Amino acid sequence: MPAVHVTSENDALDLICARHYGRQAGAVEQVLEANPDIAGVAHRLPVGLAIVLPDIATNGQGQQTVRLWD
Repeated sequence: MPAVHVTSENDALDLICARHYGRQAGAVEQVLEANPDIAGVAHRLPVGLAIVLPDIATNGQGQQTVRLWD
């Protein structure tokens, strides 16, 4: 289920995504798709802006990882 983040002073979209999703590739892009109105202000967001943080698709789910020295 999507979450909503209300911005505070000095929030940046990439930092919000890192806190919410961790190091998930493509998270910022998917959040921008869900919130097209913030594309022009994504670096420093205004205080009090509600941003939808959607459930994001994970790449490589179900793929086996090969360890070289096992």
